[in-house]
Amino acid sequence: MGYIYLQPIGEVGEELLHYICTRLEGIYGYPCRTASSTGVPEDQYNMNRGQYYAAGIVGDIAERMPPDAEKLLGVANVDLYVHGVNFVFGVAIGNAAIISLTHLRPEYYGRNKNETLFRERALKEAVHELGHTFGLGHCPEIRCVMHFSNNIEDTDIKGIDLCGSCSAKIGKN
Repeated sequence: MGYIYLQPIGEVGEELLHYICTRLEGIYGYPCRTASSTGVPEDQYNMNRGQYYAAGIVGDIAERMPPDAEKLLGVANVDLYVHGVNFVFGVAIGNAAIISLTHLRPEYYGRNKNETLFRERALKEAVHELGHTFGLGHCPEIRCVMHFSNNIEDTDIKGIDLCGSCSAKIGKN
């Protein structure tokens, strides 16, 4: 059995990475490791948008996936986009994915800093994007972590866990 690797991109707190890694182990049943932090790939920056191209970064980190990795999740402290939308919480391509922490912080929306809420949101998006790497699509069940998040309210409504149907699809029942 391989590992789930977290790949910090830019400055990402060790405590957050440890929290996500520990929780992912319990949810997906794979041991989790954190890779060494890598810089933000400036060639993926779109000056007109002021954001980084998520799919390009996923491609970059996938090329350097550790040989013992089953899945790789980039955790980026920058704003991400894909073509056709204003921003993304995350993107998955094949066995690699990325989440952005930018839109998960309450202070982004003019609210008071809330570390507990921020960590919960980051975990939900990590579980969600890794779910895609395990072959799961978006789920119609609003409380399932695989439910699509069009905005932060959608992320807050859904839970951290896979619903029964999604769990069954990846053999986690």
